[in-house]
Amino acid sequence: MTNSTLFISPTNRIHLAHYAALLLAIAVCFFLNACDSAQRHRAQTASAKPTLLAEPNPVPAGDLDQPASTVITWNTGTGIIGDLYGKTNRSPEVFLGRGPSGTLKIDWIQFDSAYEFRLYTKRRSRLLAKLDVTRDN
Repeated sequence: MTNSTLFISPTNRIHLAHYAALLLAIAVCFFLNACDSAQRHRAQTASAKPTLLAEPNPVPAGDLDQPASTVITWNTGTGIIGDLYGKTNRSPEVFLGRGPSGTLKIDWIQFDSAYEFRLYTKRRSRLLAKLDVTRDN
């Protein structure tokens, strides 16, 4: 059996040291960038507020004998699934839509009725936003 030893010249040792330092620097940059991205994402989602809007609101009167329409837009603010419910006057809430965000045309707005729209987390476990919609006289 022979015992062989690997010989690395001084010049090659310098090149290997440079490559190792370069790889280490790249790894540190990737790590720091990942940490920074995660912190920014947490800051954005922690400060994001749910939105629930109606356009137009109040709904223009128009022909008072005909229903009018508005567009409801919602966003949970965090990307979680939200459930949109609506109710007229004192009637029970009715499920209208689901998703982290969305738009829905409501074309049954009557004169002299009160409308309330609510955005919940899935299965109505927590109220995120509430909106009253009216119709002009």
